[in-house]
Amino acid sequence: MIPKLILPLVVWLPLAQAAPVPVTWSLAGQWRVHDANDNTFNGASAPDSSWRTLRVPANWYSAGYDHQGALWYRHEFTLPERAPDTMATLVFDGVDYFADVTLNGKTLARHEGYFQRFPVDISDALRRHNRLAVRVESPFEDPKTTWPLHKTLVKGVLNQHDTRPGGAWSERGQDANSGGIWAPVKLHLSRGVTIDEVILRPDWREGLQNPILRAEIRYRALADGHATLRLSAAPDNFSGPDFQQDLPVTLNSTAGTLNVSLPMRSARLWWPVGVGKPNLYRVRASLRDDQGLMDTALTRTGLRKLEEQPDNKGWLINDRRLFIKGSNYIGSPWLGTMTRAKYRRDFELVEAMNANAIRVHGHVAGRALYDVADEMGLMIWQDVPLQWGYDDSVAFADNAVRQTRQMVEQFGNSPAIIVWGGHNEPPWNSPWMEKRFPDWNKSLNQSLTKRVGDTLAEDSSRIVHRFSAVEEHYWAGWYFGTIRDLLAPAKTGIITEFGAQALPRLSTLKTFIPESLMWPKSTAADDPGWTHWKYHNFQPFQTFKFANIPRGNTIQEMIANTQAYQAQLVATAAESYRRQRYQPVTALFHFMFVETWPSINWGVVDYLRKPKAGYYALKRAYQPILPSIEPVTDVWRQGREATVRLWAINDTWSACEECRLTWQVKQSGKRLAEGET
Repeated sequence: MIPKLILPLVVWLPLAQAAPVPVTWSLAGQWRVHDANDNTFNGASAPDSSWRTLRVPANWYSAGYDHQGALWYRHEFTLPERAPDTMATLVFDGVDYFADVTLNGKTLARHEGYFQRFPVDISDALRRHNRLAVRVESPFEDPKTTWPLHKTLVKGVLNQHDTRPGGAWSERGQDANSGGIWAPVKLHLSRGVTIDEVILRPDWREGLQNPILRAEIRYRALADGHATLRLSAAPDNFSGPDFQQDLPVTLNSTAGTLNVSLPMRSARLWWPVGVGKPNLYRVRASLRDDQGLMDTALTRTGLRKLEEQPDNKGWLINDRRLFIKGSNYIGSPWLGTMTRAKYRRDFELVEAMNANAIRVHGHVAGRALYDVADEMGLMIWQDVPLQWGYDDSVAFADNAVRQTRQMVEQFGNSPAIIVWGGHNEPPWNSPWMEKRFPDWNKSLNQSLTKRVGDTLAEDSSRIVHRFSAVEEHYWAGWYFGTIRDLLAPAKTGIITEFGAQALPRLSTLKTFIPESLMWPKSTAADDPGWTHWKYHNFQPFQTFKFANIPRGNTIQEMIANTQAYQAQLVATAAESYRRQRYQPVTALFHFMFVETWPSINWGVVDYLRKPKAGYYALKRAYQPILPSIEPVTDVWRQGREATVRLWAINDTWSACEECRLTWQVKQSGKRLAEGET
C-alpha cells in the first residue's frame, strides 16, 4: 500500500460520514500497551486495567519503555455505517519485528519484517465500534546459542553493530531494543478495489529523450469486473507538462496485477547534487468504473539511467560518468525518532562536506530518508539489512530473499537509490571470525549471500553489488597497519569503509560520560575505568595501542589528539583514492558520517550533530576541484633527496581553464622553493 491522502483520526470519525471514498485516516496517537511476554495473557480481549499508554508511531525504547520481547498494542475507533462495496484496509508502514493483527477478536494477519509497509484487509471484521489489537514481538536472541553469529532476525545493524548500545560483541549488544510500531498506521477506505502498491521503473530503450515509465500496479478487488485505469505523471518540484494515459482494464476478484507503460517524451531527468537538478514526478494511479472513482494511489519518482562500466571505468548516470564520494550513514538505532527535518539537517551537512552519496549502512531506513534524498539529489547505496552472521538454514535464506524482494519493490521508486548492496561482511568472507567463534566455518552463509545477491539483480535499473567484502573495507591505521598504508594502490574499484574513531567535543562527551568516569587510571584496554566508555562504543586498544594516539594530560588534550588522528587518516585515505580515480577507484564511502546515539565512534559528526575535525578534513579532501600532495617520501632527512607528487583533480564536468596549481616548500617558516603550473 502506498501513501494516500491522510486526514486526522480521533476515537470517533465525524468526518468519515461526509467524506467520500477513497479516504485515509491516520491512527497516530496514544495507544494502550501491555507486556506480552506472558503467552497466557490475551491482549485482544483483556480489560483495560494495568495497561499503560505509549505513543504511536514510535519505537518503544525511544518512547520511554525499555523492553525486550513482545508487547500488546491496543487502539479503539468508531466509524459510521459503510456501503456494502466498501473495502477497509489497515496499512502499517513499519512494525519491528513480528506483528499479529487482531480486530474485534478476529485474528487477521501475521507479518515478519521491520521495514516493510503491509496492508491488512479488515473489511469482514470491521464494525461501527472497533478494538484493534496488535501483538508486536522484537525478540532478544540468546547470546549463547544464536546471537551474534547465527541470528534469525533480518534487522541488520538494528540488533548488532559496532555503533549501537553495548557494541557489536558484548552480551549487552542487544540493549535498547528497537521494537515497536515505529512508522505510521492508517485506515484506508475504498470502493470495490484497493490499490496496494505501485512499482515504477524507467525504460530507456528509446533513448534519454524518450523515457518510458513502466508501472506494476497491485490491487485487490471484491469481484471480477471492468474499470478504467488512469496513470499520470506531473512535475513535483518544477514546472512542466503532465503525462497521462487512460486504459481499459479487467479486474479479477481477490488479488491481481496490472502492468502498464506511460511514454514520457522529453521528460526532465533526475540529476545528482553538484551536476544538475533532481527533477521529480508525482505519479498517480486511479481506477474508475461507471459509478466514479474506486481507488487512487500516489507515489513519486525521478527518471535517471544508470550503468556500471566494465573494468572499473566508472559509473554512468544519464550517460555521464560520475565519481562517487560518500560516507556510511545510520540516522538512529530507533528509526521512529528520525523525521524529514532531521534527515534534511543531516543531508545538508553531508552535501556541505562535498559528498554526493551516502551508504545506508546495513539497514533500511524510514521512508522520509528516501523522500529527502530524492529532493536533494543525494545518491544512495542501499544495503539489505544483513550484517555478519545468520542462521544457515534454507528457511532463513528463503525469508531473507522474500524481505530483500520487498525492499526492492517498495523502495525502488526512489531515484536516489543507485546501488542495491547485499550482505555486509558475510562470515564466509570474514576469516577473522575464526578466532572469535569456535563454530565459524568458511562456507557459513555463502548460499544466503548468493541468493540475496541474485534477488537484488532482478532489478536491472540499478547497479547491484552482491555483497560488501572485507577486502573493500580499508581499515589501515585502525585495525591493522598504519596511515601510510592508505597510500598504497587500491586493490578494489569500490571502497565501502575506511576511518578511525575520535572523541566528540567536551560538551557532548559530558552528556554521557559522568565526571567520575572521565579519566580512567590508565590506557590499558582492560582497565575497568573504560567499561562505561566501551558500552558507548569506544575502543581503547585500537586508540592507544594500535593507532598509538597519545592520551595527553587532560581530557581536552585527548579529544584534540583523537580528532587530529581521525582527520589525518580520513584525509589521507580520501585523497589517495581520489588520486586513483578510475585506476581503479570508482566509488568510496568513508565510515561513518554521524554517531547515532551518545557514543564515541567513527562518526565525523557527533550525535548532537556537532562536526569534529575529521568532518572538515573530509570536506577539503572531497572538494570538487582538489589540489593534492602525494607524499612519496615519508620522512625528509637533511642532505637527502625527497619526493612529492602534485596533483590537480577535477571531478566536475567542466574544464577549469583559469585554474593554476601553485606550490611552496617551507621549513621553519622559511620558503625553500616554489612554483606554478
